[in-house]
Amino acid sequence: MADLRTKLGSLELDNPIIVSSGYATETESAIAKADAFRPGGIIMKTSLPNDEYVKVVKPYAPHRFPSTRAKFDSCEDGLMGAEALSTLSLELWAEWLAKNQSKFQSLLIASVAAVSVEGHVRGARLMEEAGAKAVELLLACPAPYFKPHKYTMTQDAQVVREICTAVKQAVKIPVGVKIMPFSYLARAAREAGVDWITLGGVFLASPGIDLETLEPKVPGAVFISGSRLYKYVTCKALLTVSKMARDVHFSAHGGVQDWKDAAEFILYGARSVQAQSVFMLKGFKVIADMKKGLSDYMDRKGFASIEAMRGAMVRKVLTFDEMVSLYAETKGKIIAEVDESLCNGCMICEEVCAFDAIKVPDGLAVVNADLCEGCRLCVADCPPRALSLTNMALMKKEAAAAAV
Repeated sequence: MADLRTKLGSLELDNPIIVSSGYATETESAIAKADAFRPGGIIMKTSLPNDEYVKVVKPYAPHRFPSTRAKFDSCEDGLMGAEALSTLSLELWAEWLAKNQSKFQSLLIASVAAVSVEGHVRGARLMEEAGAKAVELLLACPAPYFKPHKYTMTQDAQVVREICTAVKQAVKIPVGVKIMPFSYLARAAREAGVDWITLGGVFLASPGIDLETLEPKVPGAVFISGSRLYKYVTCKALLTVSKMARDVHFSAHGGVQDWKDAAEFILYGARSVQAQSVFMLKGFKVIADMKKGLSDYMDRKGFASIEAMRGAMVRKVLTFDEMVSLYAETKGKIIAEVDESLCNGCMICEEVCAFDAIKVPDGLAVVNADLCEGCRLCVADCPPRALSLTNMALMKKEAAAAAV
């Protein structure tokens, strides 16, 4: 049976499924519900030291302060919401943790935000004194009430380095940081000596994985259009930063809905995954499904441990430069072809082709090989899946290496 144990920095986790900070960890009751299904860890709801909490929340929502409450509505396959900060300052969370930590079997991790370097330090020390086993600094939340403040949610590498360095020097417990998924921010955090880095999603994306063949569904990707971005955005970040060093501990966050999503993150280099909205939509019982599904998959594919599985896809996905370098080698060779038994003559391929390489003269798509650029848009859009590309083996990682 596969070994699901993994690490978050120096922390030993029974499994890689972490309940991230948010509404699902807002109260003792919510944390207890999560704890019943034994995730690898639970990150408590983020808050700030009381003096900074007041400065951030009260000016933004004076009519609701201090009793801010989250509001949610459904949005396709997810939730649209206005989630506020915790209604408890870090002082109150610390008081609660000191009295109640022994009630829980799961590893409880404090989540600290602040609007000054000193505030981050003070918050981390406060949670350490309360008995927290670790602390994660939140520097990746787009909440508008943080925007006026420099030393909080940031894309500035120097700010990340300054905060992480100060907190690491101030406490003895492990320190992680949640940042935007950019390699320069990850590098700054690593230079500051943090124990782990949590990545969330923004703009770039990596392709999905065929979990049975362990191959990328397309050879490489540089962006993604439309909805449902988060998982593949974070995969792109993992693909980029996983090349920094094998010893860096990454935790991935964004879009995890089931064990398959968790598997993709791990295959792209994460040691653990963090989820939130799935528990708000389906309850914490899905933790058990995630653990079993991941374990069964690892057994089926011969991965004895999370570490054996971690990063297996990194070497298989083409970078942007590698894809560009292959253009001359593949032009005229990678082109669309039609499975006539599947084509229904819908003409979508003719409509979307910018190169006029596809026509549907008599209810059947026909490809002009001289005009086709192999862009794959027709393949992506074809409802009956009648289109594919020829010679895709030329886009394999090995081919890219040979062409450079």
